[in-house]
Amino acid sequence: MINDHDFKQFYYNILGVKSQVIGNLILSGDAIITSSVEGSVEMLDKGKLILERGSFIKGKIKAIDLEIFGRVEGEIECSGLVSIRSGAQVSGTIKSGRLVIYPGAIVEMTADSQEE
Repeated sequence: MINDHDFKQFYYNILGVKSQVIGNLILSGDAIITSSVEGSVEMLDKGKLILERGSFIKGKIKAIDLEIFGRVEGEIECSGLVSIRSGAQVSGTIKSGRLVIYPGAIVEMTADSQEE
């Protein structure tokens, strides 16, 4: 069971289904987004960003590691790994350290992948 002290130490963000954000998000720690975001999403620290099925991001994403199961339209900038999973739809530009596109993903992009 989680006590108050443990809960205050979590560095985890969740934006759930049917939520909609219009504007810029700056998140610390790991994050899971299942909602719609129109604007930028920036991850601070070394948190991983996961865009679940049903998510839609229209804007710029800046993170270290990104895993996409949903839809993205815009610019992605990640210093680590970008994984575009089966069923994901991505259009725009990607600049990443490493890029993996799984079978079944729909991708229309300009990409630059360079591990540092």
